[in-house]
Amino acid sequence: MRLRHASQFFLAFYLFLHPSCVTAESQCAIDPNSIVSDACTSYSDLERLHAQLEPALDDLTQQTDFFAYYRLNLYNKACPFWNDENSMCGNRACAVDTIEDESAIPPIWRAEELSKLEGARAKHPGRAQRRERPSNRPLQYQLGENVDESCVVEEDDECDERDYCIPDDEGAAGKGDYVSLVNNTERYTGYSGMGARQVWDAIYKENCFSAKSPRGSLRSKTLQAAQNLKNVFQEYGRQHVDDGEDLYPLDDECLEQRAFYRIVSGMHASISTHLCWEYFNQTTGTWFHNVDCYKERLHTHPERVSNIYFNYALLTRAVAKARKHLESYTFCSGDPEQDFETKQKVLALADKAAAGPHTFDESVMFQDPGVMDLKEDFRNRFRNVSRLMDCVGCDKCRLWGKVQTAGYGAALKILFEFDEDKNGENPHLRRTELVALVNTLARVSHSVDAIQKFRVAVNTGDLSVLDVQGPLPVTGDSQAQAEAHEQGTTSAEDTLDFEFLDDDDLDEQPTSLPQRTFSEEFWMEWDLVWRTYRMVLRSWIEMPFKLFAIFVMEMNRLWNYWLGIPVPDRSWDFHFPSRDEL
Repeated sequence: MRLRHASQFFLAFYLFLHPSCVTAESQCAIDPNSIVSDACTSYSDLERLHAQLEPALDDLTQQTDFFAYYRLNLYNKACPFWNDENSMCGNRACAVDTIEDESAIPPIWRAEELSKLEGARAKHPGRAQRRERPSNRPLQYQLGENVDESCVVEEDDECDERDYCIPDDEGAAGKGDYVSLVNNTERYTGYSGMGARQVWDAIYKENCFSAKSPRGSLRSKTLQAAQNLKNVFQEYGRQHVDDGEDLYPLDDECLEQRAFYRIVSGMHASISTHLCWEYFNQTTGTWFHNVDCYKERLHTHPERVSNIYFNYALLTRAVAKARKHLESYTFCSGDPEQDFETKQKVLALADKAAAGPHTFDESVMFQDPGVMDLKEDFRNRFRNVSRLMDCVGCDKCRLWGKVQTAGYGAALKILFEFDEDKNGENPHLRRTELVALVNTLARVSHSVDAIQKFRVAVNTGDLSVLDVQGPLPVTGDSQAQAEAHEQGTTSAEDTLDFEFLDDDDLDEQPTSLPQRTFSEEFWMEWDLVWRTYRMVLRSWIEMPFKLFAIFVMEMNRLWNYWLGIPVPDRSWDFHFPSRDEL
């Protein structure tokens, strides 16, 4: 009885507090100088690092045989989570078309054709076939005469318990195919509807971690009552956020669970970015950069953009940490020259990533004895995300879904299982994992590049910036901007998002401000004073609600302590604003 009344008491507090506490972060623009949440560097620093790494990433993924082909079991795995053919995504019927009637559209422009894989494809040879064939041609020219097959074929090995994804070569029957990633770029395919939504819903539900109580099954009814109360809070919050498609975790979740959610959300947002960047008009048969798609899916949701930057920080840290391991890695066993060239390019990428800012600190995760069991849960749930890719009904979508889940799995494996100082004791890094890691980083890097250009186009109205080749000029590089101006480049190359300029950068740039009249100066100052007044007034109005929110959070912690369950960390603190925040 007491538990029920207490639950009602806290729920009443929460409902009363909700209108002032659930102001969507999506309404707030990202500050370029702020640190990416749960990472170690700012948005602007990551963009500078992106400008340095993108040419090397593009060269690796487009110009080397090792990273251009990926081995996976694309057609011979059934969806392990559901088998209803009307709802499963493992068949063509699930690829719901964005145009209801495609009969008037040329067959080559239809969703079914857009989702098919292109380019040569080769079957993975068994061990007996490998012995019978020449060592330098195990695939018998199936990928073409100019492909160095010793850079593509990999050895069969078993799954390691430290893997964070399910390798496609697991088991004797799953030999898989070698598919060109260059010929099958990630872009719009027409795959959408309930089938795609079902897969994403299942992926997001993998974020529902089950915290294990150190007291076992003691007082199970009491613990269940407390968990029910927490579930009420979480479910109410999730049903009343601005975007029903996102399942935002509460602030009191631990870092490990929050990181899992951000990886999944960032991968989802990155895929959305690629679809908007290479969007296909099925009525005209033209590819174009869809600004409206970007506005709807990303521009009004800065939390999704933030998760993309978080993933970029995580992946670059993984590449930097794997540098020593890559020094002894064999890329092309049958071609020493190609092996040396590929290794030099990979090490150059790792060196640049390591020389940049420290982007992610994996040492702070899984350190608390209370969350050590969570590490295995974390690994298993990411493996489930990997398995869910077999439920996708679009060939290209399934291909890139498998590549990117394997890439994030490889990154997590390096971050949490590798020791930079003990290379010989580290788990084996398969060719598939390394190819997936670099291509996933390249995909997220492309997302960062597209977001920068989309943002400039939206803020300035100048769509020509979308046609700029390569990264935009690094913010603050006044010399590069001056050279571009002297060469008579279009306004697209000179256009910068001024929200991403540091104070120091502004001081360095030559300016010739026009003379303002007394009236203009007066109204500018008046506007500044008025906006400051509104900000101060709003902060005072919000103060009672914030204090009330703190009270409810502390009562919730006291409630958990009283029931004998783990007490969540405080999700608030008092601090004086820094100079940059002011």
